[in-house]
Amino acid sequence: MTAAGALSPASGDRVVLDTWWRTFVATGRLPDQLSLVQGRLVRTVHRGELPSGPVYVKAMTFPRGKDRLRYLLRALPGAHEAAMLRHLAAAGVPCPEVVDVRTARRFGLPWRSLLVLRALPVVAETASPEARLADEATLAARLLALGVEHHDLHTGIFVRLADGRLAVLDLQSARRSASAGTSHARLRAAARLVRDHTASENARRDALRIGGLVHNAGEAEQVEARRHAERRHHLRSRAARCLTESTGYTWRLRWNGREFRHRGELGAGRWVSGGRRLRRAWIGCCALQQAGLPSPDFRALFQNWWWLGGGCALYVPPSLDADRLEAAVQEALDGWHGAAARPPAATSSFGDAENP
Repeated sequence: MTAAGALSPASGDRVVLDTWWRTFVATGRLPDQLSLVQGRLVRTVHRGELPSGPVYVKAMTFPRGKDRLRYLLRALPGAHEAAMLRHLAAAGVPCPEVVDVRTARRFGLPWRSLLVLRALPVVAETASPEARLADEATLAARLLALGVEHHDLHTGIFVRLADGRLAVLDLQSARRSASAGTSHARLRAAARLVRDHTASENARRDALRIGGLVHNAGEAEQVEARRHAERRHHLRSRAARCLTESTGYTWRLRWNGREFRHRGELGAGRWVSGGRRLRRAWIGCCALQQAGLPSPDFRALFQNWWWLGGGCALYVPPSLDADRLEAAVQEALDGWHGAAARPPAATSSFGDAENP
């Protein structure tokens, strides 16, 4: 096991950082004095204090096999994001200062990744949604000009600084790309940026044109078509989390099939058997929840192996009698359409208003 990429902060900071790192390596958790800002299965973000000032700490432990495979031959996330932040900072792009970065592998596999970032002087946004989108488009165009293509552009990765500038926070999904300067990359960035915006189409077009991501009416039409495709893909991928190991869901094998469930206790309830429509109802329920819409309280899904008939069962609360259950199932089956009709609630990259 090795630590790599550490910087050389002030000696007072070094003592604290060493303590954080030792605890993280040993337990997979950061010390209790750091406050949790965002807790997810794959990555957590904490806020802490160094002698030199407040910082944010991004930590990853690679609990899933697919994550260990993904980073088997590439730089670990902390090292990658630190390199991207340094590249942008050198070009004068507002972004968090890298205080420290450490990574470790065990038996050649990804094991620990820690990135410590200086907190930024963030203020509440006062610009109109259209003006804010124009600023975001301007910054996104600047990233492309620097050869950086961000594959997860959304409003939550930008924050307003006290000096009025817009800063970019999360660069884990950003990559140096030789094609960043092409029109295709520019239109992809525009479509990703406006995917969840609720402003009118004309307002979106004006903001993207002001920001330099759209040059003419033809490109604006292409962006609108891409926007709808991006939304469909995003909503489907979010809904599909209920069939994977993720922050809110887990699954396990049984001899006769697979069980998908919310994390935590199932609570009181009963299993109700049915056909594959119950699988669609489970996914639709997740789609409603991901979109922040009212949804049935289905806690788990069981699906038989196909050679055993492929039947399904839902775990439902006692409050759903036979009549109400059918209405709930139908509500969940309609869930995909209800979710697709509205954008999910926007959240910041670090989950609060004090992003670094």
